[in-house]
Amino acid sequence: MVEHRSSSVVALFPGQGGFDGVALATAAARHQEVRAVFEELDEVSLAETGRAVSAVVLAGEPPTLAGLLADEPWVSQLAIYGTAVAVHRVLRERGLRPVVLMGHSLGEIAALVAAGVYTVAEGAKIVFARVHALRGLDLRGGYMAAVSADARKTRLLVDVVEHEHLAVAVENHDRQTVVSGPADAMDTLGRTAKALGVSFARLDSPAPFHGPLMRAAADALTSAIRGIPARRPEVAVYSPILDRAYTEGDDMPSLLASHLVAPVKFGAAVRAVHAGGARYFVECGARATLSKSVSATLDGSAHTTVACLPDGDAGLEPALGTLRAAGLLADGPAPAEDEFDAFWSVHGPKIINRVRQELANQHGSGLFADLPAGAVVAEDAPPRIGHDEVAGQLRELYAEALEYPVEVFTDEVELEAELGIDSVKQIELLTRVSEEYGLQLQGSGFRLTEYDTMGKVIGHTVRRLADRESADV
Repeated sequence: MVEHRSSSVVALFPGQGGFDGVALATAAARHQEVRAVFEELDEVSLAETGRAVSAVVLAGEPPTLAGLLADEPWVSQLAIYGTAVAVHRVLRERGLRPVVLMGHSLGEIAALVAAGVYTVAEGAKIVFARVHALRGLDLRGGYMAAVSADARKTRLLVDVVEHEHLAVAVENHDRQTVVSGPADAMDTLGRTAKALGVSFARLDSPAPFHGPLMRAAADALTSAIRGIPARRPEVAVYSPILDRAYTEGDDMPSLLASHLVAPVKFGAAVRAVHAGGARYFVECGARATLSKSVSATLDGSAHTTVACLPDGDAGLEPALGTLRAAGLLADGPAPAEDEFDAFWSVHGPKIINRVRQELANQHGSGLFADLPAGAVVAEDAPPRIGHDEVAGQLRELYAEALEYPVEVFTDEVELEAELGIDSVKQIELLTRVSEEYGLQLQGSGFRLTEYDTMGKVIGHTVRRLADRESADV
């Protein structure tokens, strides 16, 4: 039964942005396979730089993606790669056997490692070679940005700007395309998009990948990885860059180097494997970015997405419970109480609050007159929600509602000035936040202009939750 069901499974491997320090730390604490992968990576990073990557991502306070990007260029890339490989190893050890592996940008290296084309260490060496190839490039302050339009409309905007180094870099789905290029051209494109009512949001990325500025790096990368042997894939690896699966006869160094310049057509790749019978899309990485793109691409078509390592400290357990229930893991269904506990630890408080709100709507607030505002109806009070957990949940909520990548919602990003979120939409989102946490709606003294950045919204929500908890004591 497991092998039959797995014939409809695609494992996804995220690229830029696919990292969450808290989520990874939780997975590493519960699954020895995660630390084992990072121990393999340490051997490579120590040889290359004298630093162990695990000392950065698995020791002390869990780092943020922004913190990794502020470090040496290799750190974020190796952390994203290692997270995806480690999650896949956990799933494989428990019997998941996808019929297709598919990476997104940097994630293609992790997909090839999962397929046995390269070892974990060899994949890490390719990641380092990729980083080294960028050194000395004239990137002209280049960056990447998400545009809330399909690829056709985005290409029209790019054509209007008319710059030889500006390009459509990634086609995620019909409502989100990523562009790449030098700063001056990107700034012009951003102003043009916003003038036409199209959102334009800068992404956290170490370089303007998948564009003409990367041509010299591609040449350097081909030479650097020519000596790393490639083996026949044990599982099909479908490339959203090549629009096909890799074959045994492919010139892997040339193809991997071409990834720096060529666009990623992720939405088209999802449609292609879905047409071939794929129904389960399991994201082997953090933050659930690819899962959202799959759902946006296949809206209305039969499919299930499983985000294995979403933001926060839930770890892999909810995803493992989902995969067991679907019969996709060889160790069989989990005991009902274990599966329930894993699910309830993540969703229980939200469900109880939602039930409470529905009952209040039907029977009047008097039904809960003896409870403080936002209190959860349960024998034991739920654990207090920490700042990082609230921050992750709010970024996910805003990203899902606005169809932006999660990494756009840094603490500093200005919601209206930079992302074009008008005051009406901001009020709507804040109302959803209040409902999500069972908080009272904003009072008459509330001033929206005081909460113009994501960090201020997070801080405001954390304070309101703390005030409620103090009142409950």
